[in-house]
Amino acid sequence: MKIAEAGQTMKLINYFKELYPITDELEAFLDRVVVTKTFQKSEIIFEPGAYLRYIYFIEEGFTRIYYYKNKKEITHSFFNDNTFSTGIESVFYRKPSLFGFQALTRAEISLIPFEAIEELAKTNITMNQIIQKVLLDNLINFSTRFYNTQFETAQERYLSLIEENPALFQHVSLGMIASYLGISQQTLSVIRGQL
Repeated sequence: MKIAEAGQTMKLINYFKELYPITDELEAFLDRVVVTKTFQKSEIIFEPGAYLRYIYFIEEGFTRIYYYKNKKEITHSFFNDNTFSTGIESVFYRKPSLFGFQALTRAEISLIPFEAIEELAKTNITMNQIIQKVLLDNLINFSTRFYNTQFETAQERYLSLIEENPALFQHVSLGMIASYLGISQQTLSVIRGQL
């Protein structure tokens, strides 16, 4: 893992500037507290059971959230450029994370220290809005995942994944895709063969 030098949070700050009126003071604060790191392909960013202190902004690369069920790794979600990820229950409630987080390709990720931004959000409306956006993005992701699992067939989920993120298939194993879809790799092969 390589840590970027100070002042290397421009992608994150530019992303926020597209959404919010970021003042010079807020930009300087973010530049001071946020650290951008480079993770290599397959590197674990955090394991299930970890206590998290950061919100993660994927500046570049593919990542996944995973968990263990019956000693088997299950992919819960995939993330790519300009998305947020964290273990909400861990960051907000200081509990061990149910999920782990892994880089699937070389990934540039900004680590936003939750404690620092939570304190600033008490007096800064823009920071409060940023935290709300992170929460909303995570809620929408989990809600969409739940809906897809409950109401779509495996083939529909597969086709949706291709439509939403075709580049993902160049970087992710079929085993991870099958576990994300909630099917065996053999069933995935049958679905792919029917298309």
